[in-house]
Amino acid sequence: MASGGGIGSREGAGGARMTREQSRANTRERLLAAARSAFARSGFHGASVEEIASEAGFSTGALYSNFDGKEDLFLELMEREIDEHARELADAVRARASVAERATGGARQWMTMIDREPELLLLFMEFWAYGVRDPQVRPKVAARFAQMREVLTRLIADGVREFDLELAIPAEQLAVAIDALADGIARQKLADPDAVPDELMGTVLSLLFSAVTRPAAGTDTRSEA
Repeated sequence: MASGGGIGSREGAGGARMTREQSRANTRERLLAAARSAFARSGFHGASVEEIASEAGFSTGALYSNFDGKEDLFLELMEREIDEHARELADAVRARASVAERATGGARQWMTMIDREPELLLLFMEFWAYGVRDPQVRPKVAARFAQMREVLTRLIADGVREFDLELAIPAEQLAVAIDALADGIARQKLADPDAVPDELMGTVLSLLFSAVTRPAAGTDTRSEA
């Protein structure tokens, strides 16, 4: 096992020598990969720092020299996972011909994630329940969940601008409602898959957008010949 994270030069892929910064970055990446595996397997509370460090091939000293502990590891992992999902969501909705198609594309991407990585969603739920009970942790948890709402807010604002629409409520509030809907759909799908058709979220989102959007003032809504 390595005894520390990123101290001195180390050999990387192909035998190339790594700088101190590269070695530290490599250690962090291995610890995060091991943490993701351990959390998925055992849950946030079930996974231990000893298990994570051992799986990464390091001592617990290396873990604590790179992270404050299990909670810090999880928060960074959560931030990365949300960033990745945000990129996938943005790719799924951009360059579509209507608000309804964007809603359907985004919903399909969310349902795909539920099927592909159910353990990740369960981890987020577990950590949310843990975090909101602790006044010291709650702001950190809130900041991670705010990442997704900020992404949704930008996507909504982009669609409103591109399709010359107005919203009946602020984009930020609509993003909160959509995020809550997505979380609720995920919980229902994980508990009782047969009760939640894959197209349900897209249908509900399309209806929601239809209800809260209207042509912007001054927009010519007449059909063109």
